[in-house]
Amino acid sequence: MGTQAPEAHRRDARDGSTAVAELLDGHPAVRDGQWLYLVLPRSMHAVRVPLDQEAGAPWRSVLAGYPSLRDARLSRPEADPWGVTLVVGHRCNLSCVYCFSEVGHSTATLEADRMMAVVDHTLERRPSAQNKLFGVNFFGGEPTLAMSDIEKVVAHTERMCAAKKVAPYFTMVTNGTAPREALQYLVDHRFTLTVSMDAAPERQGGQRIYGKRHNVDQTIDTIRFLADAGVPYRVRSTVTGETVHHMGETVEFFAGLGADFIHFEPVGPVGTTTPGRLSRYSEPSAEDYAENLLHAMDVARGIDVSVFSYAFQHLLSSPPRSYCGPMSGGDSYHVLNATGELIMCPEMQDPARNKQYGHNVGRATDRNVVFVDLVRKDEIGHSALPSQHQSCQTCYARDICDSGCPSRNIQATGSLTKLDRYSCAVAKRVCADVLRRLAVETFDAVKPTAEPLVKPIALPRELCSAPLVGSAVDILQRAKVVFALTRERLDPAVDTEIARLRRLGTIR
Repeated sequence: MGTQAPEAHRRDARDGSTAVAELLDGHPAVRDGQWLYLVLPRSMHAVRVPLDQEAGAPWRSVLAGYPSLRDARLSRPEADPWGVTLVVGHRCNLSCVYCFSEVGHSTATLEADRMMAVVDHTLERRPSAQNKLFGVNFFGGEPTLAMSDIEKVVAHTERMCAAKKVAPYFTMVTNGTAPREALQYLVDHRFTLTVSMDAAPERQGGQRIYGKRHNVDQTIDTIRFLADAGVPYRVRSTVTGETVHHMGETVEFFAGLGADFIHFEPVGPVGTTTPGRLSRYSEPSAEDYAENLLHAMDVARGIDVSVFSYAFQHLLSSPPRSYCGPMSGGDSYHVLNATGELIMCPEMQDPARNKQYGHNVGRATDRNVVFVDLVRKDEIGHSALPSQHQSCQTCYARDICDSGCPSRNIQATGSLTKLDRYSCAVAKRVCADVLRRLAVETFDAVKPTAEPLVKPIALPRELCSAPLVGSAVDILQRAKVVFALTRERLDPAVDTEIARLRRLGTIR
């Protein structure tokens, strides 16, 4: 019956059945009702087998006729990360009780010249011709408190990219309190924005404090403004013990403001909250978070909203060669802290902690000279690879969570080579259900048959976030080419799903 792995169960909100996920012959598989499904996200196909035939492993004969599916050859390796994240400053006009940044501990800010020096250094180190975009992400603290410096960096980046015939791609994480003229500038320069707001005002008032008032009116106005402007953005909700049981309600609230892409994550293991507040504002239990995330997906499905989470971020990715951004090592992506140090992750801004972990890997001097310790960066990048975690190799979620977030791993365990048990528990619970959703959506309108059947995966609406839609279309387009070359039969549903996802992409 193939390689067995730990199982995960979840009650299906729609039909009351219980889904069971595992690894069979190296492929993620899920049982649901009378069916066994092998789900191959990296090939965007799934196989359905009657459960009473499982002992004969009939999926093997089916996949033998589709070597491109069996070997997951359809997903393309993602381009090597190329760009910079600039922690513009540690200052913020909010006082969030769980904040991971140095807000409240540091007022450090970056000069525009230092930011431009790191931009120039990284632009010169394009990793391959496959990289068509150069990414610049502004982070904080609250980056819009330094708009004059940001505008200088944007103008400089646009000039330099034009000279090199590549396109700049600007992103920002903001709390949404910027004045309208600043937001209009970001829209005009085609920024993709992540607006950080956790829940409806009555739920989040105690954890995201604006001055001496619990006032989120400006953030609400920002979300409405971006929705009306039709620009790409997402709402990012940090979930605490205070808000975890209201995640479905949170989806409805943001949808009512015009948002259609909501990113949930539990509060991190390290933050600035005081001990007296920990019980309410620290991370919820893994079980509570996972179950309420799945409930939020069910709510989102009914109102045409997409939900995203790190637990399944790599659902449609090719086999990982490295971790995200600077965690991959190399000289083509850098994070510049507000202190002028190059660090491994923007969510690890504390200079003392980075020194403790050995994650200070360079600096931009006050003379605008950039030094990078590439040996140390590569050591860290190698240590963070999912292949280092042997316990992941027999898990059905291994290619979906990719061993979790390396920054969370080291903050929770003190080591990049040890898994954060909390994140692991969440991923197993959530990924089992995601596999079920893919299988049920794919075969929902397909007549029952006693024969094994292979179909192109149909992404359920609640999983049609911008990153997953783009990856799915790319994989299905490659399927058409590969199937033509190998003379494997192409299901007409491939074109149907491509067309549906393209319509979603246009709307979004």
